[in-house]
Amino acid sequence: MSIDRRRFLTGTAVATAIAVVGFDPQHRRWITEAEAATSPSFANVPALDGRLVMDSGTIAANSHDEGNIVSNVPCAVLYPGSVRDIQTMIRYCGPYGIKVATNSGKNSVFGQTLASGGLIINGRSLNTIHSITPGGADVDAGVLWMDLIKAAYPLGLTPATVTGYTQLGIAGTLSIGGIASTTSNRLLPQVNQIQQLEVVTGTGDIVHCSPSKNSELFSAMCAGLGQCGVITRATVNMIPAHQFVRLYRGPYTDISALFADIRMLANRGERPGGFSWVGSVNAAGAILPMTLWAAVLFNQDAPPPPTAVLMRGCSPSAQIAPFVDMNYLDYVLLVDTLVDTFKATLGWDTLIKPWINMLLPDDGVEQFVGSVMPKLTLDDVSPTTFILVTPQLRSSFTRPLLRVPSPASGPWCWVFGILTNSWTPGPNPDFTQRMLARNYALWKSASAIGGTRYLEDAVPFTKSDWQTHYGPVYPQFAAWKQRFDPYGILAPGSAIF
Repeated sequence: MSIDRRRFLTGTAVATAIAVVGFDPQHRRWITEAEAATSPSFANVPALDGRLVMDSGTIAANSHDEGNIVSNVPCAVLYPGSVRDIQTMIRYCGPYGIKVATNSGKNSVFGQTLASGGLIINGRSLNTIHSITPGGADVDAGVLWMDLIKAAYPLGLTPATVTGYTQLGIAGTLSIGGIASTTSNRLLPQVNQIQQLEVVTGTGDIVHCSPSKNSELFSAMCAGLGQCGVITRATVNMIPAHQFVRLYRGPYTDISALFADIRMLANRGERPGGFSWVGSVNAAGAILPMTLWAAVLFNQDAPPPPTAVLMRGCSPSAQIAPFVDMNYLDYVLLVDTLVDTFKATLGWDTLIKPWINMLLPDDGVEQFVGSVMPKLTLDDVSPTTFILVTPQLRSSFTRPLLRVPSPASGPWCWVFGILTNSWTPGPNPDFTQRMLARNYALWKSASAIGGTRYLEDAVPFTKSDWQTHYGPVYPQFAAWKQRFDPYGILAPGSAIF
């Protein structure tokens, strides 16, 4: 059922949901319509512009995320009709300690967007693109990056950086940082390509923030995992869009040669006639050899130089790598097209996804990746698994909560993602536990050489591990959490504090 005005939610998911009209703070229980007449006191649920949904199907669908590892049953799902709805429900839930999580598609893989016994805010119902100009795009936080890319392209514009998979909500990627671009090694992360945010804090205040206005809240929201507020609107940097992409792909049996070529191409990527983006992507179950991907974005009136010029100084593997030309939209949606195929043919949405994403230091990446890749087995790599290695300019990472290796390690930090998916639909507790143990061991090894996690993944962290991850900024993060979410209700799934 859809519930407006004075109806709310049940404490558990049952076959037939029971409508309640309020919450009894003294006895910590929900009050149903049947109980209302005999209950001495309870707090009415306020009027809303949108829908507060509590049917059993919606509850079940919001009890898990894309990872199919964690199950946390909420009490209700809010489809806000306005930012005021989010403000209203956060203000209602705060004093009673009702947990609140936000998502725009349940794309987390380890319960980050879930709330056991709490309220899920589905941000996709706020999905208006208000304007797109060369000065920036003003968008609701529930807009998918794919929506923005497709709307901007006819105007000759594109977001400054585009993630590999674009069917992700803008608020979601800003909450974790937004890395692993396929269009640039230098314009990352996405939280460094945002001009301002509109946020509903954990106290229910609607605040506009930017690097120069309410800057502490802005820092707390950029890669802050939604701990201090709910992003409801953003202004995103836009750049001119190219018409075409020339994509080179070639296998490497020598990992040292691959890293040498990627470094060479990345280092001259900012120069005319260089590559726009370079990395290694293995997909569809491939472990070794590793595969170079190198892309040149161009327009019809200025085609790329010949392969011999682009690959000058590189190994023979690069010199003979084949290429294909495609239009810009086809290129930036390559991963989406592949995942859509997996959804249609291989049950992607039901697979277990114990992913791990590491950010590795420039001076340790080659040895680390070289030691891990040969040890991967069919347990780690199924036909739907992606393995990504790509450099990102270290100096571009300035948001304090997006933890990256020290700049002393070199000019680049490297994304190393092993996006393992199970061969068959879950549940499979033995497989899940093996992969979580693998992920934790990999994180410990990466941390030992100065590496960090990219926090969309599935690594079981203790409170101590979170303190290790955030290092010197942990006390500041904790202070922001206390200041902006004093009831401690927001984004419980990460279990940081």
